[in-house]
Amino acid sequence: MKTDKKYLLMLAGAVVLVGGVAMAWTGSARAQSSIVTQAIANGTVGEQADGYLGVKGSVPANVKAEVDSINIKRRAAYTDLAAKRGVTVADVAAATGCKTLSSRVQAGQSYRLNDGSWHVKGPGPIALPDYCATTG
Repeated sequence: MKTDKKYLLMLAGAVVLVGGVAMAWTGSARAQSSIVTQAIANGTVGEQADGYLGVKGSVPANVKAEVDSINIKRRAAYTDLAAKRGVTVADVAAATGCKTLSSRVQAGQSYRLNDGSWHVKGPGPIALPDYCATTG
């Protein structure tokens, strides 16, 4: 990922723009899938820094299929917004990942950083990837 000031400002703006998209897909995806909600609660599924859900370890096929389905819907939303904003799908997904990790992952839930490492959120904030930083 780029780390220059212009890019960070653009990414920070994208975080604001995707806030509504992130809230819409996060709420609806979890509400529609009790199996994914349960997998998130038990730590086998978690949010990732790249804006998609991830599977930690092995899960039953129906959980994996539901995670894949949710991620397809997320990618469609990211693709639509990226086209409207003139940015890449990866930029929109990463910006959404930043927003999700910072505001929607609850204490005790698993999450995955861009280096591939899984963590469990404690009581404090998540140490976000560098590209999530905003400048004043």
